[in-house]
Amino acid sequence: MVGVVIFAVYLYYTNPFSVLMQVGRFNTEVYTVAVTVNWIGLVFLSASWYILLKVLDVKIGFLRTLQITLMSMFIVWIFPIPSGVEIIRTYMVKDEKGSSMGKAVSSVIISKVYYFISFGVLITLAAVIVMLVRGHGIPVNPGIIWFVLIYAVANTLILSLFLTPRLLEKIYGYSPDWVKRNVFDRIFIQGENKDFGSFIEDLDVAVKHLRKRPLENLVSLILVGFQWSTGSITAWLVADSFRIDISFWVIVLIFAFVELIQQLNLLIPGGLGIVDAGLTGAFVVVGIPLNTASAISLLTRLATYWFELIPAAVASFYFGYSETIKEILK
Repeated sequence: MVGVVIFAVYLYYTNPFSVLMQVGRFNTEVYTVAVTVNWIGLVFLSASWYILLKVLDVKIGFLRTLQITLMSMFIVWIFPIPSGVEIIRTYMVKDEKGSSMGKAVSSVIISKVYYFISFGVLITLAAVIVMLVRGHGIPVNPGIIWFVLIYAVANTLILSLFLTPRLLEKIYGYSPDWVKRNVFDRIFIQGENKDFGSFIEDLDVAVKHLRKRPLENLVSLILVGFQWSTGSITAWLVADSFRIDISFWVIVLIFAFVELIQQLNLLIPGGLGIVDAGLTGAFVVVGIPLNTASAISLLTRLATYWFELIPAAVASFYFGYSETIKEILK
């Protein structure tokens, strides 16, 4: 409800409709391409995770992987949970044929690590191109860029702890008993893993197996990198649909700012209103008039949030329907 109020105030103040209602101002074909690119990004995200699961010999089809990914995103859109997509994907895939808790945890953590790696590389590349090649200043506060890069590196290092089984075992050994019972045991001891030691062994085998397949890991990294860049590509195409000439690399830096807002949001589903205002403000900083910036932000968010809800909702309701039918037929 708070997000709806913020969003309504944002629309009233920025008035994007004054631009959207101008006949011939908006190119619908280009915008259709933007929406399509964003949907392709969702497919690539699922494909990246699917490759890791196949390396681990998990017997799961690509469509099932796509369904789980979309459903996890749908749930997190409604109930914003830190790392919610990864948690849900872990618990959804751990019971698939050939899977285990160790395989599920290692696959989603590596996928997330690749997300932060590609995120950091693209932002660094964009900053270099904007400053050195194009000769412009960074369009957002450089401190924010550094903060986001440090955030990405810190998350990569923290997540890597879970990919170092022996270190994780030491952390478990030194943890208080209540932490062992309510955190480690409750989360990681599932299925065949009757104690934390068996989970560590399971995780160790999975991680070693993944490290032996560098080509598949590289492809998975590239696919995740493309998925992260789809937000910037979509915004760039939306700006182009309004005949606004703005560098793609500038938009990548703008999305670094938006990423920070999204990561810090823990209360409002989808960052409704907050992310929109932040994206609009960033476009205004680079010289785009407020009404036009708001229209670009609104249509970008429509493509990267609202239109994503459509396939995610369909996948979620179909999953619930199919599981209900299975229970009835038992």
